Amino acid sequence: MARIVQKFGGTSVADIARLEKVSLKIKREIDAGHQVAVVVSAMAGVTNRLVGYARSLAGSAQSAEYDVIIAAGEQVTSGLLALALCQIGIPARSLLAWQIPIVTDDAHGSARIEQIDPQRLEECWLKGVVPVIAGFQGLTPQGRLTTLGRGGSDTTAVALAAALNADRCDIYTDVTGVYTADPRIVPKARKLKEITYEEMFELSAQGAKVLQTRSVETAMRHQVCVRVLSSFHDEPGTQIVPERMLSDTFHVSGITYKGDEARLTLKNVHNEAQVIADIFETLGDADVQIDMVVQDVSLNEGTDLTFTVLKGEIPRAMDALHNVKKVSCDGLILDPNVAKITVVGVGLQRRLGIASLMFKTLGSMGVPLQVISCSPIKVSVLVDESVAEEAVRLLHSAYGLDKEC
Repeated sequence: MARIVQKFGGTSVADIARLEKVSLKIKREIDAGHQVAVVVSAMAGVTNRLVGYARSLAGSAQSAEYDVIIAAGEQVTSGLLALALCQIGIPARSLLAWQIPIVTDDAHGSARIEQIDPQRLEECWLKGVVPVIAGFQGLTPQGRLTTLGRGGSDTTAVALAAALNADRCDIYTDVTGVYTADPRIVPKARKLKEITYEEMFELSAQGAKVLQTRSVETAMRHQVCVRVLSSFHDEPGTQIVPERMLSDTFHVSGITYKGDEARLTLKNVHNEAQVIADIFETLGDADVQIDMVVQDVSLNEGTDLTFTVLKGEIPRAMDALHNVKKVSCDGLILDPNVAKITVVGVGLQRRLGIASLMFKTLGSMGVPLQVISCSPIKVSVLVDESVAEEAVRLLHSAYGLDKEC
């Protein structure tokens, strides 16, 4: 008998018919003798609708009441799925975050899980009852409801798997696994049998929408066995594994791109550490997320400081930069028409030619590289958004990812 956490995303539970199909997937594991805990997202489209209601009254401000509103979708789904399971003879009950409890910090809208008490779930199993948990939500020590950010049900599932010492966590979604690139952009993209925690983390952080970044971080920290599977097709998915389990034949695992970033450049800023610190401290105080950074130092002790922010944060970034004290520059340049392309793979640590092949391929297209960022397992470049998709396709071929293994 294994302990399994199954998580079903919004498209998997989009309507009653799909909920009934999900209940049969759960029954299959129960019939095999396993202990199963289930985590669910809101039905597809519901969270967006709830966010719209909240923003019509309070704008984009995220507060305790905002979280109460947008967490309601998962409550509905957990109750409906528990009913569906009972209808096919599987005893089940819904559980909300406060009933377990799942304790988080008080960062409303993007809370982090701090503690989970698995006793309530253990009690369900002792009674032969399947717990169906509302994902995406938590509870502060003061008793206020929180939410975990977009895709937070993934994190709920992985964190519960860690708390329960589960044998694995199966994430069911609308794709059949993790691919070498987005199949909508690269028709020849291949499904990966395995991918490391580190690679999956980078792919998620750089734009792949298969798993929430925090869920991968949690799986890596607690060494949770995670599988990404399809709710609609019975076929092997992708398993996320430690690096030591991967074959040495893996070099590049995937290529992704983000088109939701903008480039900002401060021209001829005085090149002092404290000046640069003031700029980024002010942006941080305005809750602006900074991604890529490059500094171009000139001979006159000035520097052009370039960095990227999310497009949705442009107004806050511009306001913050105009209010930075003691900073003078020759102008502020905004370019919202950029995209970041990232090549990810554990092989980057061992294969020195991987980065040069990326630059050579993009050079053959005549694509100027605006910013370059490297780490042991990724290389990212910022390019004009108009060429991004074609660049991803060419890179996918250049690294041999079109070929079947």
